[in-house]
Amino acid sequence: MKTTIELPDDLFREAKATAARRGAHLKDFMRDAVAEKLARETSSPPAGDKRWPVPPPDVPLEELQRIHALVEEDSERIDDEEL
Repeated sequence: MKTTIELPDDLFREAKATAARRGAHLKDFMRDAVAEKLARETSSPPAGDKRWPVPPPDVPLEELQRIHALVEEDSERIDDEEL
């Protein structure tokens, strides 16, 4: 479906520039932006996006604890370096 919307000039320029930096067409960028906004508002995946939301990985508890310990060690080391 085609429609016409009004945007402030600065918002239009920013959207067009961002789409260009991403190598996307403005219409695709705008469609994705609206879909993302709606998904945040309704907590449902954007239409046609089967990858969102991503389910949490199935990680064993022991691995999560190991990762947590590594993060804590690094955090302590960074804190010590700052002193």
